[in-house]
Amino acid sequence: MSTPAGVVVFDPAAFQAAFPAFATTSADTLTADFALAELYLNNTPCSVVQDLNARAQMLNLITAHIAFLLGRAASNNGANAAAVGQIQSAGEGTVNASFVAVQAKNAAFWAQSQYGLMFWQMALPYRTFRYFPAPCYGRA
Repeated sequence: MSTPAGVVVFDPAAFQAAFPAFATTSADTLTADFALAELYLNNTPCSVVQDLNARAQMLNLITAHIAFLLGRAASNNGANAAAVGQIQSAGEGTVNASFVAVQAKNAAFWAQSQYGLMFWQMALPYRTFRYFPAPCYGRA
């Protein structure tokens, strides 16, 4: 099956070269993370991001963000597995921390990793208001 024009094709090896923190993550896992990334950013010819190079960078950043978030839960020692959201407060004696739940609609969700925050900033031009005037028809 060939890929239609105007769609970014995920390359796990190129992704791992660009994001060495995920060099030991399996290609299957990264491909699944990319599929999740496509739910956040339309990867069809109808996407608001028409520049394929820009869309590829943005999808890779989303993929890295997802891999980072899911990787915390998969760490061998379980460290940070239950930590979801941003730290609101922390203590030292008898160690405690509280987290603020975040929603994907705002920057707080993306600010949980450097990859997500980079995507959020890169997506700024596409989040602004876009005006499409009504079509103009000539009078007969």
